[in-house]
Amino acid sequence: INTFAPTLGAEGTIAGTVDVGGTAAAPVVVYDLRWSGASVAAARGAGVSSLEIAAKGRFADNRVTVDATVSGPGDLSFRGGGNVELGGNMPISMKFAGDVPFALLANIMAEQGFTLTGSAKVDLSLSGPAKAPQIAGTVSTAGARLVDVRRNLALNDLTANVALDGRQATISRLSANLASGGSIEASGTVGIVPGSGFPANLRIRLNNATYVDGTLFTANLAGDLTLNGPLVSTPVLGGRLTIHRAAITIPERLPASLSQIDIKHRNAPPRVRQMTRDLRRDTSAGTEASGAIAFDLAVSSPGQFFVRGRGIDAELGGDLTIRGTAVQPIVSGGFDMRRGRLEILGKRLTFTDGHIGFGGDLIPTLDLDATSSAGSTTITVNVAGPANNPTVTFSSSPALPQDEILAQLIFNRSLNNLSAFQIAQLASAVGQLAGGGSTSLLDGLRNKLGVDDLDITTDESGGAQVRAGKYLNDRTYLELQQGSDSASSKAVINLDIGRGVKLKGEAAGDGSAAGGIFFEREY
Repeated sequence: INTFAPTLGAEGTIAGTVDVGGTAAAPVVVYDLRWSGASVAAARGAGVSSLEIAAKGRFADNRVTVDATVSGPGDLSFRGGGNVELGGNMPISMKFAGDVPFALLANIMAEQGFTLTGSAKVDLSLSGPAKAPQIAGTVSTAGARLVDVRRNLALNDLTANVALDGRQATISRLSANLASGGSIEASGTVGIVPGSGFPANLRIRLNNATYVDGTLFTANLAGDLTLNGPLVSTPVLGGRLTIHRAAITIPERLPASLSQIDIKHRNAPPRVRQMTRDLRRDTSAGTEASGAIAFDLAVSSPGQFFVRGRGIDAELGGDLTIRGTAVQPIVSGGFDMRRGRLEILGKRLTFTDGHIGFGGDLIPTLDLDATSSAGSTTITVNVAGPANNPTVTFSSSPALPQDEILAQLIFNRSLNNLSAFQIAQLASAVGQLAGGGSTSLLDGLRNKLGVDDLDITTDESGGAQVRAGKYLNDRTYLELQQGSDSASSKAVINLDIGRGVKLKGEAAGDGSAAGGIFFEREY
């Protein structure tokens, strides 16, 4: 077979009997064949392994009849048959029924970030011309499981009943339980006429569905949605969502990361330059494809929309609308402050104003203000920016530098009158608010202490550590570390002898000491 159709890539062995009778003008052929290890290139590319196919039937009067069975891995079992006229437009009349495991779709689903387990019962009939057959019948499944890895979604007990009439697929029931809580239901129709773009008219209902993105956001949702339009181009997801309860958790510490290295390929060969252009084109095409769905959503949160983390505990509520597409959503409205507070080193501030909006990537954007008084000074703390990395700034009336404002807020005295320990406490507060990120406040505190380095870190148990260092001369560097216990509180001295040789000694608060000789070479 591959000799006549090299692109077919057929594998396996065909064995059986073929009896030929009749006349040359009107032959009669009776066949009974079995294809063992059946596979073709297209099926292998989709992840389908070899099958066992048995077919028997008859050819006479320009008509082929067939009775076939197909079996394979994952309890694949299919049986059916019918006839095909070889004249004219080759009308078909066939029926097939059996169990199809979703494992056959594993590779295709994985490319889109999905995993699907379970199987479907299929009962289909094919009729009409061979080039454009009409498909009718039913497809059903129960107890399946779908996981969307990219969106941290898992649907359990997936149940579906779909009827096909040749023109459209009618979904009478589609339901599933979310692993995070709640359920989802859907019904409606999808057109299946070739060239129609698969127009959808679906109704979707969320029943206390809980969504957890795994890093930042948790929400309990209810609502009635619709999905209308061709699925292959830009269907519109519309309707109204109600957020019964939600929580945005601001990370206590920013994750460790490396800066992107700017690498330039000098004198790149033509094939390398072409590969770079192809990769950029593929990335651009993937971005466009991922934005196929459009939005027309109204979202309401009457209350219990919480923002917590880094000393913040606030409740908001409000309404917003989402339009645009998944790649470029257009969000208007937002959530406004109901009540809230901010705690810094035991000092509690009450939020007086606040708003949550959403940017183009749907990451919540904060703008929260808390006020307090320190003597005759009115202090405002502003938390603004994306929820996964907001910026904390201080302002006051009368105007003061930010480090001075923080000192007045926490200790009700000027920064010049603080002890070194109190300044270290301020540095710890700055580290808490900044989440481990860089901040200009540390620069101000470092200058007040007269040191060359001031840093806030955490130990393995999560305890805060303050480290301050100063160059005594060009070759001698002294560092003081204050930890959560005497063993982690130490003084370290580094002496640069020259030519890459350094001496290092340290003494801890518990009486232990250490020393060493190091050789360093930069290249």
